[in-house]
Parts: sequence; structure tokens; C-alpha cells
Amino acid sequence: MRAYLPISHADLSSFLTSQSLEAQEVFAATEFYVNENLDCDDEEIEYLLSVSAGEKALELRSSMTAPGLVLAIELDNSQCGQSVENILTLMAPITWSQVQCALLIYPDDDELVWFATQEIAPELVNWI
Repeated sequence: MRAYLPISHADLSSFLTSQSLEAQEVFAATEFYVNENLDCDDEEIEYLLSVSAGEKALELRSSMTAPGLVLAIELDNSQCGQSVENILTLMAPITWSQVQCALLIYPDDDELVWFATQEIAPELVNWI
């Protein structure tokens, strides 16, 4: 299952170093959320979830000029716990190998900027 994790710069840096992260919850296409958005296809639902995660990520920024950081993650079923609306509780740590990409969001901008996993470490210094 694809999920979106809003993350602070410090937590992303630690995640890169340790290759593992204990996260509490992620934005995901829960059964409730999909049923509430039956007029949306899978791609539209993924976009809506990434934007919701981006809005939360803006609250985690290290400065007012820094972007909000979101990681798109592919979860195993064994990691998935309870869900409420579009939030899924995680039952196990996330590993770096599950990260699919990073998405950056800036205030007052509807566009999410995409970065491949191999671009995250070299670009991290620019996201402060």
C-alpha cells in the first residue's frame, strides 16, 4: 500500500543515517477514504493524499523558507494498523528501502516537487 509520511528535516536526516524510522501514522488510501471519494480514480486519490501530507509537512518545517517534506512509502500489510479517515497507524518501523520518492511542498503553491530516492541525500542540505 502506498502511503505518505510528512517528515521534519531532522527526522529525514536521521532516517537516512539509520535506514529505519519509527513513525506513528501516515496518510493512506484507507477503505473509508476511498469510499468517501468514489468520484476519484486511484491517481486522484494518491494526489489528494500527497497534498494532505504536504499540508501537515508545512507544520514540521525547520524554517519559514524551508519546504514541507513528504516521503512516499510502499508499506507491507504487516505494518498497517488501525485507520481513521485518511490516516493509517503504523505497527512496525519503516525501512529506507520502502521509500519511493520525496515530495516537497512550498507555502501558497499547489505543486509538489518530486525527487527520486537517490536524489534525497545530496539535496537534503538545500531543504533547510
